[in-house]
Amino acid sequence: MPQTVLFVDDNPVILKTIELAFAGEEYSVLLAGSGEEALRLVKKDSPQVIVSDLRMTGMNGLEFLHRARQKNHLFVGMIFTAYLDIDSIMKAVSEEAVWRYITKPWQDSRELVMAVRNAFQYHEAMAARHQAQEQLQRAERLTALGQLVAGIAHQFNNIDAGILGYVQMALLHKELPTEVREQLEQVKVFTKRGTEIVRELTTFSDQSAKWGFSNGSLTDTVIEALSFCRKEMDIAGIKIETEFAENCNASINFGLIKQLAMNLIRNAAHATLGKEPRTVRIETGRQDENVFVRVTDNGCGIPPKYLTKIFDPFFTTKGAQAEQGSAQSAVSGVGLGLSLSQTVAQAHRGEITVQSAPEKGSCFTFSLPMA
Repeated sequence: MPQTVLFVDDNPVILKTIELAFAGEEYSVLLAGSGEEALRLVKKDSPQVIVSDLRMTGMNGLEFLHRARQKNHLFVGMIFTAYLDIDSIMKAVSEEAVWRYITKPWQDSRELVMAVRNAFQYHEAMAARHQAQEQLQRAERLTALGQLVAGIAHQFNNIDAGILGYVQMALLHKELPTEVREQLEQVKVFTKRGTEIVRELTTFSDQSAKWGFSNGSLTDTVIEALSFCRKEMDIAGIKIETEFAENCNASINFGLIKQLAMNLIRNAAHATLGKEPRTVRIETGRQDENVFVRVTDNGCGIPPKYLTKIFDPFFTTKGAQAEQGSAQSAVSGVGLGLSLSQTVAQAHRGEITVQSAPEKGSCFTFSLPMA
């Protein structure tokens, strides 16, 4: 992203002077004659440094900077003024709305250029600190998850073992009606799935988990993943389109890649809620030195502001929209599916990319080196 500075002043002569002062600099310079115009530029161009006049017609400089800050935009704010309104400026500085102030008229335009250069350096430090804080918060969330999983995994597995034991005993009865036997078999499947979920969460919270890899077919793995999802998708009336390629071998952990594919397929199915017809397309193939699985839907799409967050643990836009009765409804809204998938992708030296537009659908592609 280019280094962009926004200057705001209701005096066109001042703006022209600033434009000339920065004519030979490498910065992208934006000029606005009012706070309202400047707010539109903040939303559109996300400048890293903003310098505003204090006293302007309509919205003053401090009010503008406060409103710009409410947009959650990480920028360095400065005020220039010809007035010695020190109390209000220092109050703004103490509240971190303003980094520093510059008096005008300045004697040498190089002073202004130097102030902006220093502001960009401060922005780099501020952005690094912000990133470190986000990483710390992520680590804390993962630690909390690990503690939670450690506390419930043992008890949950005991419950699963008890359920499976009683189901297996019931299945020993030879005169059991066929319908009841089929239902008990489904109980076994879902109970084992519950055990797998606990194991997946434990793997997610323990980055040192030992994962085994072997040479296998990505296409075969995706086909098996689809078989786990097909029944619930058929019930939901979702049209499934497939295009599977041969010779898509890679060094994979079969169970983890199957779970990754299931996550992508179920997310795509969920995204089509409210659409008619509902369509999910699943492809595998080879490109350059990689193999890939691509899952495309015609669903609701993802707003641009969420695209950088969708792989974060606990981030979800689902919640109450999970289809009742589906295997996914029990865990929908947890916000771990894509985060788990990203962890799996990285463990395979691969990546997940996404293309999406609101109301037009999404396309998730997982690629990894071929064997």
